[in-house]
Amino acid sequence: FAKRPGTDLKKKQLSELKNGRLAMIGVASMFANHVIPGSVPFLTGSYATQPEKEPSPASSSTLCGKTSGSGLHAAAAAQAPSKTAARYTTQVILPALQWIKTGLKASDLGPTELKAKNLAGVDVLVGKDGSGKLFCVGNLCPHIGTPMSEGADVIGDVIVCPLHGSSFKVTNGELIDWCPSPPIIGPLTGLPIEKKNLAVFDVRSSFFGGDIEVLVDTNAKKAWEADYWKGILD
Repeated sequence: FAKRPGTDLKKKQLSELKNGRLAMIGVASMFANHVIPGSVPFLTGSYATQPEKEPSPASSSTLCGKTSGSGLHAAAAAQAPSKTAARYTTQVILPALQWIKTGLKASDLGPTELKAKNLAGVDVLVGKDGSGKLFCVGNLCPHIGTPMSEGADVIGDVIVCPLHGSSFKVTNGELIDWCPSPPIIGPLTGLPIEKKNLAVFDVRSSFFGGDIEVLVDTNAKKAWEADYWKGILD
C-alpha cells in the first residue's frame, strides 16, 4: 500500500489494528461459548445441543386398537414433503468453458505488471511474472476476498496479497504462506478461514495482434448464485 500514491499508511495501520482486535474478540467469544454453552447470546445455537423430547402420551395413546386423531395428524405432517425444499431446489449447472478476450494485448503488460478484468462475471487478474511470462489468476484473495489488483506484488513467479501477505504461485495457484503480516494480527485473522489455493486460469495471446484471451467458465457466476440460494432457502 505504501507504494500507491495518495495512500494514508497510518490510516491503514489503524484499520488493521481494529480488525485484529475484532478477530481476537471473535475467537475468544467462540471459545467461551464452546466451554460454557449459552454464555454468548448470539452464538448460543452454534454449540448448544437440543435436548431430546420425550413422546407425549397423547400422541402414542391408543383406544380399542385405534390411534387418536392428534396422532394421525402428527404422522401425516411428518410424512408430508417440505414445501420450501420442493419450491427452491435448483438444478445442477454444468461448466461452460469459453475463451474470452480481455481487451489487452501482450505488449500492454511489462514484467510484474497486473491488470484486473471481469470476464463473464468472473474477477481475474492478468499479468506477467518476473521473467515476462503471461499468467492469469483470480483477482480475489482466498482469505477474505481482498482484490489482489490493489497493490499486490509479483516476485518471480509468486504473487503476494497486499493486505495480509498471503503468497501463491502464479503457475498453479499453490499456497506458499498464509496471512503472515502484520505480526500477530495477520495470523489471527487467518485462523478462522480455511487455507485455500489461488484460482488459476488458462491464458493465451493470439499470434496475430497479440490479443490476450482467458479460458473462463461462463456459468461460474450462475452456478455460485444457484448454490448460494439453495443453501439459504431449501
